[in-house]
Amino acid sequence: MAATEDAPANLVLPEYGPSGPELIRRRLGPRALRWLAAVVAVVVAGLVTLIATQSGDGLTQLEHRSKPVFTLLHPPRQVRRVAPAPGELVRLRSQRGPLEMTVTVRRLTLPAYEGSVSGFLPIYADQHVRALAAELPGFRAGTDGKARVNKAPGYQVRYEAGTAARHTTGMDILVVPEDGDREGVILRYRQTNPPGRLGAAGRDLIKATRKAFRSFRFGLDRP
Repeated sequence: MAATEDAPANLVLPEYGPSGPELIRRRLGPRALRWLAAVVAVVVAGLVTLIATQSGDGLTQLEHRSKPVFTLLHPPRQVRRVAPAPGELVRLRSQRGPLEMTVTVRRLTLPAYEGSVSGFLPIYADQHVRALAAELPGFRAGTDGKARVNKAPGYQVRYEAGTAARHTTGMDILVVPEDGDREGVILRYRQTNPPGRLGAAGRDLIKATRKAFRSFRFGLDRP
């Protein structure tokens, strides 16, 4: 129905009832509208924080534009972006039958330390391994050592968990942009699969997922 002089275009006609905001205000009061506006602002800010663009080689580039600023590349058909779990900034997932893999990024805040981060991270990693052991049934620590993630200093820990029927291997890398920094990320790769051969398609999927894991880079500029 067209607007009339008694019912301007920017108002809701009586037969259509009160507007959504008016209903919220009547039921919950003015504070509800302010709360709703705040929620919308947070959601919009979250969408702006993580931007997905298409690169020239067919990969999707994820840009996390708030601190910590970083990018990840992944083939969208094989490795999909899914909703992150609590505490995660990004979660990528790939699957072929019982073979499942995830790549996740979490915030890392180191306590104050002296000297080089390469000397401090092995000490801090012991605490991280204890937390993993408490979290994962059947946890078994593997090798650990210094790591470089596209020139950023870090420390990696490898581990296994689960059972023979559903075996999980994982790698966590604690990494900061530069030596002396305290704010960084925990970059994680996990793979769960049953025993036996995976086949060519499964191996290709593992290769694509690990490539996404290794593509992590601080900052928005990529060579």
